Amino acid sequence: MKIGYKIVFLFLINSFFGSYQSQGLELSFSSHYKLDQNYQSISCINHQSNHIFFQSKLKSKFCDLKVSVFGKDLEKINEINLQLDDEYFVGVRSVFDNIVLFTYKNNGTKTVLRTRYLDVKSNFLAPKDIFSEPNISGYPSNFKIPIKTVEDQLSILVELPFQSDKNEDIKILTLNSAMDVVKEVYNKLEIKFKSKRDNRILLSNNGQPYLLKQFWKKGNHFYLYKLGQKVISEKEIKLNQRKIAALDYFFNSKNELVLSGFYSSPVRYNYEGFFLLKFDNDLELIHKNQYSLSENIVKTFKSSKEIKETGYGLDKFMVTNFNLDEGGNHFLLAEHLSKLNSKKDKLWYSKGFILIKFNKNGNYIWGCPVKKEFKSENLNFVGTFSLNNNPTNQYFFNELSNLKLKKGVPPEYGILNYTGTSNVTFSESGICQEKAMAINFPGKDSEKYAFIPKQLNPYNKGPAYFIIMNGKADNYMLGVVK
Repeated sequence: MKIGYKIVFLFLINSFFGSYQSQGLELSFSSHYKLDQNYQSISCINHQSNHIFFQSKLKSKFCDLKVSVFGKDLEKINEINLQLDDEYFVGVRSVFDNIVLFTYKNNGTKTVLRTRYLDVKSNFLAPKDIFSEPNISGYPSNFKIPIKTVEDQLSILVELPFQSDKNEDIKILTLNSAMDVVKEVYNKLEIKFKSKRDNRILLSNNGQPYLLKQFWKKGNHFYLYKLGQKVISEKEIKLNQRKIAALDYFFNSKNELVLSGFYSSPVRYNYEGFFLLKFDNDLELIHKNQYSLSENIVKTFKSSKEIKETGYGLDKFMVTNFNLDEGGNHFLLAEHLSKLNSKKDKLWYSKGFILIKFNKNGNYIWGCPVKKEFKSENLNFVGTFSLNNNPTNQYFFNELSNLKLKKGVPPEYGILNYTGTSNVTFSESGICQEKAMAINFPGKDSEKYAFIPKQLNPYNKGPAYFIIMNGKADNYMLGVVK
């Protein structure tokens, strides 16, 4: 759920520190800081002119966070280390003009949901228990919060304790600005409990919660539910004679739920074609299209021999982005990623990506393959990214092919750039054009830096946040695009 454009731009950076203008875009950097490789970046939130960067400890059973607070000028003004040895991390969100941390604790007999407000000048404030649910046969409840939030509304999904051979049941909680539960609705689904549940709570533009459920049984199965009412109906998401391999979603300006993704072949789990579905706010299907991948797209990534051996579909692709441009056109992005193993090296490998365009009515316009040959020991540098605050379809990637050049990254990519960054734009007829971007990264001891191609706040308006990391992966800057 990200974006791009039709105007090719060039970052022109003439100094090492501060903010830089580039044809209407402003790129800013923080100072350099040590990067703890035991932690992963999870989000960055713009709050009261501060930029709040959250990291979570890898392989930690309980909640273990690093929180870095950057001021308006991107200088770090506070750092918080939070370790909760008996509480599980649920999420952190900006809601009701506060930054709120959600955790839960299992005391053996019940599961308790807790909130903590963040005071950016000091620390997290005292916890507040807002909900509890008895355990059943030792099984606890679990909690899900929407990735996207509506500022004055918050809904939380409670996955009630597992019960073998019984239908799954859930609760949906509605919270007010004081973090009190003002509404609690119980529902029993028509699907039996699975030991592993894949539930996503979706929030429309007006705050209406929906449940998107996925499970595997001889292929993927997807179901939708409109939540918040005592009686809910089940809507299966299905295609004509094909299984859905992967999907993504957004809500358009009419609050219609738009789903798009790829379907697999009948004999192999891959991407053989794509689809787009629209549902109204009562989950009535109002638009449905599905299409096979064109021969041009498939043969860009697979030889005739590979097609004969493994089938027509694309292998090891994944959906990474689905969003709209300012004209209401829809863009679906899928990228290739695999591992190459040898006796000497283990490399991450990408053949490139494909972009599918639908018009504002959801009808297919074109599909464009972008062929690349990217290899990197560090997964962090692999991938394609876009911005949440740009109105047209432009995408960016680290030019990893520069890493094997004897003379290093060409000068047109700027100063102290570890890989070089390129952008790709698409014409009205789906012809792509790539261009090098000149970015002069602020240096430290002549170290070179590159984008980690993952926006830290892809579902929020305002500035776009990225981590800029050095080649050794031990130093970082916070990068902001306005």
